[in-house]
Amino acid sequence: LLEQGQGAGTFVNRAPHVEQRLSTLTSFSEDMASRGLVAGSVWIQRAVSVAPPEEALALGLSPGAKVSRMTRLRTANGSPMALEQAAIPIRFLPEPAAVEGSLYEELRRRGYTPFRALQRLTAIRLTAEQAAQLDVPEGSAALYFERRTMLEDGTPLEFVRSQYRGDAWTTTYPCWGKV
Repeated sequence: LLEQGQGAGTFVNRAPHVEQRLSTLTSFSEDMASRGLVAGSVWIQRAVSVAPPEEALALGLSPGAKVSRMTRLRTANGSPMALEQAAIPIRFLPEPAAVEGSLYEELRRRGYTPFRALQRLTAIRLTAEQAAQLDVPEGSAALYFERRTMLEDGTPLEFVRSQYRGDAWTTTYPCWGKV
């Protein structure tokens, strides 16, 4: 029930704690399975819509292009872990309702294997709505991930924005060279 950290103190362990390594590209479902946790999703929205300018730019699309948009609450063993908003050009995923579990599994099944990603990580405070969905107090700290995933040839495949609970997520970056 309690988690102690050297020099950090003792904290109530309110949800599964997940460490994510950013040296390999994996889906949320794959990350959870590798830790012995069961990944789940609560769908908030699945629709086809016109990409706003920021998404069109991130995905290399023309103004007015359509994307499959999916918003879902991601869970680990039933506990809320993250809010995820994904946009995929409709040429890769024409019907967002086709995604039942892992988005990456569905994309691979269609012949579009995510190969690499550029990811930006920022610390944020959750809004009242985000906090309610993640079952934490309003203003709680969270990790905001913005990821552009590409195919092997560099074609943009996915643009994702996610808010991960700050009390349940650790990110590890690879380090190269002399330390």
